[in-house]
Amino acid sequence: METLAAGSGSAVMIIDLQVDYVSGGDLIEGQTSPLLQEFPDLPTNVAALLARAREKNIPVIHIRERDCHNKSVWLPWWDKLHPRSGPNCGLGVEAVAEPWSKEEGEEAVFIKHTYDAFQSGEVSIHLQEHLKSLGVKRIYMAGCLTKACVMFTANSAFTLGYEVVVVGDCCADRTRQHHQAALDLYDGYHIRVDNVSSPQLFDDATS
Repeated sequence: METLAAGSGSAVMIIDLQVDYVSGGDLIEGQTSPLLQEFPDLPTNVAALLARAREKNIPVIHIRERDCHNKSVWLPWWDKLHPRSGPNCGLGVEAVAEPWSKEEGEEAVFIKHTYDAFQSGEVSIHLQEHLKSLGVKRIYMAGCLTKACVMFTANSAFTLGYEVVVVGDCCADRTRQHHQAALDLYDGYHIRVDNVSSPQLFDDATS
C-alpha cells in the first residue's frame, strides 16, 4: 500500500454506524443488536463528536459496509467459524446511516466490503485519494465494532503513516469487555485513545 499521509490536517472517520449493525437487526449473528443496550450514550456522544468537528471545519468521512459474495472474500471462512449464523450472514444490509451519524452536505461516503476500510479494493483507492486531497495526517475514528472494523481500519491507517486517535466513547462492541479490551491493548502503542468528553480532544487538530 502506498503511504499517503503526507499532509498536516485532520479528519474524523465514522465507521459502520449504520442501522444494520446498531439499532436494527445484527445480520452478522442473526440477532437483535445489543449495541445500544450496552452503549446507551453512543448516539449522544457521536452527535457531539460530529458537531465539534463540523464547528472546527474538520472534514468528516463516513464509512459503511455492504458485504457481497464476489467482493467479501472473507465470508467463507467466517461461515466456518460461525456456522450457526447461516451461509448468508452479513448479506442484504442496506448500509443506511443512523440518523445521529449520517453525512451532511458534501461529506464523503465510502461503502466497503470488509472490516478494513483500507483493504476494500477500489473503494480503498478512492478513500486514500480523498484523504490525500484533504491533506490529512491524523484520523479520529469512531464506530463499531471496536475490536473489528474500527481496529482493523485503525491498524491499516497506522501502517500507512497516519496518526490515529480512536474516540473511545464514540465506539461500541458486543460487550463492554470486548470494547475496553481492544482499546486497552493498543492505547499508547500505535494509536491514541481519547474521548469526546475531553475538552482537549481537538486541541492539536488542524483542519
